[in-house]
Amino acid sequence: MRVMRDAMCQSWTPDRRLFIKAASRFLGATAAAGGLLSLGPSMPGARSQPEAPQPEPLIQPPEMHSVNGVLDATITAAPGSVQLGDRAFAGLLYNGAYVPPMLRARLGDMLRITFRNNLTSGLDRPGYVGPICTGAGTASNLHFHGMSVSPQGNSDNVFVHIQPGDTFQYQVRIPASGRQGPGLFWYHPHAHGFVNDQILGGMSGALVVDGIDQLFPLLHRLPERFFLIKHVKFDDESEMVSINGQINPVVVMRPGEMQFWRIAHIGASDFYKLRIEGMPLYVVATDGHALSQPRKMTEFFIGPGERIDAIAIGPPAGEYPMRTISFQNEAWRPPEPVRQLAVIHSSGSSQSAAIEDDILRQRVTGPQWINDVRAAAIARRRTLSYSRTADRKVFMIDSRVVDEARTDQTVKLGDTEEWTVVNTDQQYHSFHIHQTPFLVTEVGGVSWRDDSLRDTFSVPPATDQGPGALKVVIPFTDPAIVGRFVYHCHAVDHEDKGMMGIIEVVA
Repeated sequence: MRVMRDAMCQSWTPDRRLFIKAASRFLGATAAAGGLLSLGPSMPGARSQPEAPQPEPLIQPPEMHSVNGVLDATITAAPGSVQLGDRAFAGLLYNGAYVPPMLRARLGDMLRITFRNNLTSGLDRPGYVGPICTGAGTASNLHFHGMSVSPQGNSDNVFVHIQPGDTFQYQVRIPASGRQGPGLFWYHPHAHGFVNDQILGGMSGALVVDGIDQLFPLLHRLPERFFLIKHVKFDDESEMVSINGQINPVVVMRPGEMQFWRIAHIGASDFYKLRIEGMPLYVVATDGHALSQPRKMTEFFIGPGERIDAIAIGPPAGEYPMRTISFQNEAWRPPEPVRQLAVIHSSGSSQSAAIEDDILRQRVTGPQWINDVRAAAIARRRTLSYSRTADRKVFMIDSRVVDEARTDQTVKLGDTEEWTVVNTDQQYHSFHIHQTPFLVTEVGGVSWRDDSLRDTFSVPPATDQGPGALKVVIPFTDPAIVGRFVYHCHAVDHEDKGMMGIIEVVA
């Protein structure tokens, strides 16, 4: 089936009708926070964030729900203009929106997604590894990140490249039982060579498999808030980081009020350290996998593709900035600048002071997959080496770039393996594998005791003392995942330039 090749040029701005009616009384008090987006010393080459307009209340993304076991939707990729804060740019959008609809389904449902590539004209280029193209006029597709579903046929098959002007129907069956559970996931393009610019342009959205409140019943009565992090880079080296397509929005809470926060980094390549001044979060899941009990945390390191589900408690009346923390990412550049991403505005009377104790007493009952992974015998150990050329134009795994016709690793269904990712580069990378999560056991040579599974995790950079390293245990035990799929760095500019491999799970 062919579709119109004309570009769909639409402007995306937040829908003011969704604003909280009472928000205006908070804006005067929070206006002073609007200019705090580039804190710390000014350094040449630092990627600063332009000054934000007056803060506005956080808007939640639109949603599309499954009906009678089927989520039937059409997603169209096309160019469009975006107004983000005080900056306008040419975007690449799903359904004309910088923040496209969130897909919500349940275990056992079918995702029936008609994907239309309206990125004008152009041909896919097999074997293309960079430099990345401009985005418009390129192949594209959909990947359902973090889902333990089939990688074959018209399911979560990243080897299908839909050409400009063409249409493809995905049918992704979410298992009703087994290894796939409820959680926060996301969808984005995965046509190799074109991913970075398409995600930077805006082509990414949230995907939720409902039901985590059955694991933590406390969540059932809490208001749900999504924080979808994206970033865009400009020619002048400035960068804007948004939450739900907003710059420095205001999150309104009452002291002692509990909210369920679902944080997803659905941007292209940045790594962030995050902290809310004076306000901890209580993490209940990472990458769509529940912890056995909530864990109190005051700082988070979140790379591209990673997600955190947490309970937030409204702090005492006042304003609390959500900021990044400066850290050294790329050794040859200045440290990452501090950016303010949001303001938490708390007002009203305080509630019970015993709320934290109630949260920390929560427990997930019944068998948990993570315990099976911990106890499994290791069938094989493998080592991957991350490297790049000196000009940073080619990125490699085991000294070679990806070739979609080549299978790099073959694994037997039912095996559990231990993989060590060695980072010889002096910058952060990440490890992501499709179709199955993994257990992190060691980071930078130090034992890591995780309480939940991951599908994406940051790999520390090499230093003068030697390479960075990440050690993970991967269960290839789910029959749903038989077939060919990929593993790669999820800083997708590195993926586009070659840092990806092909794995096949055979029955």
